[in-house]
Amino acid sequence: MLPQHSTCTTGDPDTAAAFIASAWGAHGRVDGLDPDRPIRIARLEIDHVSVTEAEFPGMLNFETDQWPCYLVTEVKGGAVQIGSAARGERCAAGDVALAVRPGRSCSAKTEDAEVSLTALPPAALQRIIGDPAIHGAPGVRFTSNRPRSDAAAAQWETTVDYVTSTLTSVRCPEDASLVVGGAVSLLASTLLHVFPNTFADATHVEYPQVGAPLVRQAIDFIQVNCARDISMADIASAINVTPRAVQYMFRRHLDTTPMAYLRRVRLDHAHRDLLAADPSHDTVSAIATRWGFAHTGRFSQVYRAEFGEAPSITLHG
Repeated sequence: MLPQHSTCTTGDPDTAAAFIASAWGAHGRVDGLDPDRPIRIARLEIDHVSVTEAEFPGMLNFETDQWPCYLVTEVKGGAVQIGSAARGERCAAGDVALAVRPGRSCSAKTEDAEVSLTALPPAALQRIIGDPAIHGAPGVRFTSNRPRSDAAAAQWETTVDYVTSTLTSVRCPEDASLVVGGAVSLLASTLLHVFPNTFADATHVEYPQVGAPLVRQAIDFIQVNCARDISMADIASAINVTPRAVQYMFRRHLDTTPMAYLRRVRLDHAHRDLLAADPSHDTVSAIATRWGFAHTGRFSQVYRAEFGEAPSITLHG
């Protein structure tokens, strides 16, 4: 499971439409292309999640059928109108919008636009909120395609930049699972935080009676499975409660979140591996990646804050 890179530079509408269909699974057409001013698309995909940088010169019209994913658009230059002229929303440089939702068609017009497009499958959000078919709860519904605030929009941009850097750094398939899983979960949870929706904005929640025994079961599950790519939905399923209940019990009894606790467990394992490592052939980077920490610099910061010394010091004794 390594990142897949694909590019498209074309002034031909059929080639552009074929690339969009192949890349995102949405079939349609592109009107207004000038062969002398081709569009340029560079796409990074891993585990059905993709981040795309695109340049759309001139005035272009996009019409597609239903999309299988969420698509968030960050306008970096020019302008984009999402939807029809009567009901559409115009986005200028600096704007972020939830342009497409699964099962919906898309109509868009671009004017000398430079955009970043992030696609997430519904399954990525289910890792956070759980599967409605299992827990009997309604699925998430987004109530606005605009971020909650300018700060929320900036958080989305920062997260996409971080995830792009993280996914690009994946080089070894054996170490990719935790890194990729963490990046996908981060994007999904940020999507829920940035755009108003029924899951994050629920004002009345009925929690089951969750107490110390269930917390202990959740902790045991995390300890046993910390080397796997597990999500909050997996933890909830293991102890037969909803993901929201897991979040509530960790806040109430441990003053943390399930995923923060999981990261702390993985950090402990990385610490033990560094203590036991042979500095003649083991490296801080390899051990950090093994436990889902893709960026050595960031790992060193959190490691030093927790253990009071740099990981390289622990490695070399």
